[in-house]
Amino acid sequence: ISLPWWRAGLRNKKGVGCKMRVHSLARGWSFRWAIIPLIGACLLGTSASADILTFEANLDPFQEVPPHNIPGFGFAELTLDTVSGFVTLTNSTYQDLVGNSTAVTLNDAQIGSNGAVIETLTLDAPGTTTGTFSGSGTITAGQVTDMIATNTYINIRSNVFPSGEIRGQLFVVPEPSSVMLAFSGIVGLIVVSRRRK
Repeated sequence: ISLPWWRAGLRNKKGVGCKMRVHSLARGWSFRWAIIPLIGACLLGTSASADILTFEANLDPFQEVPPHNIPGFGFAELTLDTVSGFVTLTNSTYQDLVGNSTAVTLNDAQIGSNGAVIETLTLDAPGTTTGTFSGSGTITAGQVTDMIATNTYINIRSNVFPSGEIRGQLFVVPEPSSVMLAFSGIVGLIVVSRRRK
């Protein structure tokens, strides 16, 4: 049975419209799922290619094992050459210790555990309750891996707490380029998604 031309036309147009709509959605979702791993790959590539990483540590008595309920605190900034293993401490301070500072060290252990000293650093004014510290040295490839995995900490000792009065775990500081790349990718994904709706 043949349908009137106008009904046949509507059915054909509806069919074409549905096919176009499904095809458009498929293309949209394919694009969205494709761009997500692309953003991740860009971030991973930027991080992996960096030879110099910056770390920061906020020191306090509560990270010591066991912890202390005292007012001391501090801050440390460290750069790591991931190829040579050379570390340099900059902009590092401590304040309001209960005892007089006796030593500052770089130790290898995860959060909540005590670890071996891998580098002895320098107190710029030993025997004080407030001051600065610095230092540099070379660590092994395994210790580089541990540091990137946040399994390294800085420990300041005093005559009152000879095993450590304040401590701070080192965390890598994200590179501005990596943060901006991720932000740009997310914004771009949102814009494309809205345009396709």
